[in-house]
Amino acid sequence: MFISSLAVAQSEPIKGVVIPQVTFDNATNDYSLFLPANYKETATYPVVVIYDELGRGASAVQQFSIGAGLTESIVASPNYRLNDTLSVAIDQSKEFIEKLSQTYAVNKDKIILSGYGRDGLIVTAQAQADTSIYGVIAIGNAFIDKKSLRSNENLKIALLSPDEGSQYYKLRSYSRNYGLRKNLVSYHTYDGVDWPSAGYIAEALTAILIDETTSDEKLQSYYNSDLAFGKTMYRKQEGLDAFDFVSTLKDKYKKRLDIDEQKELLSNIKRLKNYRSDRDIYAMFSYGEDLMAEEFQYNIREDMNNSYFNNLGWWSYQMDELDIQIDSTDNAMIKRKSAMRLKRFVQSEVELQYKILQRKDTKIEQLLFANVLRSLVNPNNQDAFIQSISLSAREGDVNATLFYLEELLKTGYTDYEALYSIPYTTAARISNEWNEIIKAYLGKSKYY
Repeated sequence: MFISSLAVAQSEPIKGVVIPQVTFDNATNDYSLFLPANYKETATYPVVVIYDELGRGASAVQQFSIGAGLTESIVASPNYRLNDTLSVAIDQSKEFIEKLSQTYAVNKDKIILSGYGRDGLIVTAQAQADTSIYGVIAIGNAFIDKKSLRSNENLKIALLSPDEGSQYYKLRSYSRNYGLRKNLVSYHTYDGVDWPSAGYIAEALTAILIDETTSDEKLQSYYNSDLAFGKTMYRKQEGLDAFDFVSTLKDKYKKRLDIDEQKELLSNIKRLKNYRSDRDIYAMFSYGEDLMAEEFQYNIREDMNNSYFNNLGWWSYQMDELDIQIDSTDNAMIKRKSAMRLKRFVQSEVELQYKILQRKDTKIEQLLFANVLRSLVNPNNQDAFIQSISLSAREGDVNATLFYLEELLKTGYTDYEALYSIPYTTAARISNEWNEIIKAYLGKSKYY
């Protein structure tokens, strides 16, 4: 598969390649597209509609192209971001799906959504409420609720969780939820924090599309593809990942296929030296990591609800300790990844609780604490510093206002005009101290 350099109208479909720029008639926004090599207007095909939180349509379609070729599916992804408001984003998604269905030979009974990051929340919310959606592949984030699933009780769900991701613990909890066993057809963790390898995506897609009508020939091709991906991880000595992936193939194929090759591969993986050592290290750290994640979550909610300024020192220590573990070359990668997960989880949970506070009638002191904590757990969070400047100025705390101004500039902030329009800083920004700080970092100031 390769990404074509052509931009085409839908009247000239090119089959078997990823087209990075396609437009609907009379539309300004474009999207990326993959049509199966055997695509015919007289047939119908499953469609996978992908939303990426950064609008990387071509890259998203490319990652799905192997699975799409295997399953003879249409894949499309907008080259733009969905709206930040959930209801608006879902409406945008429905409109995009409708246009695809009017333009291509879509099997309307096999519409599959996929979303990466923030868009994983959007597609899972949409899929649970919309009976026209057959399956959903959430990557990096998701929202699944048993009550919501009653609206689309036959929805098939696949979850792909980056092992350095901020939502690792939430996605894992879904995978262990007995009440979701009917709907959850695939769950995997994968290395890193960005898009997963095409092999994981192909497995998720085939897991959703397999049903009683799937031919033995097609099922065998899915099995061969999954096994090939497992062998690739085995050859790369990725023991734990290979074991986790290959072990799931038993339930997927045992009812209809001979899976002796899967059993043999699993035995070979277990004999890898690094598999045994990594398994032992993971077992050693995983329980403690889970307890720490629970403690962090509890303390974040308690501290932000009660403005416990005295606990900021504890948070500073915890974040420093996580950074030490992440940066240490002496640590096993499993331990470093554990620290990465925990750090991103803390940052994400703090942002979540801050958004909740913003929707309430919250005291200034509570908002100030929240923003100080936001900047503490993520020193590059420029918005947190701006909010701290504004709130400190509103409270008349000149020293704190100037302190957070300098901390903001230390992050590399360069929006000169915006510095002179921060709310509640009218008195501060005409002071000598304010302007001296700005001049020291940006080389100029408006006053003095």
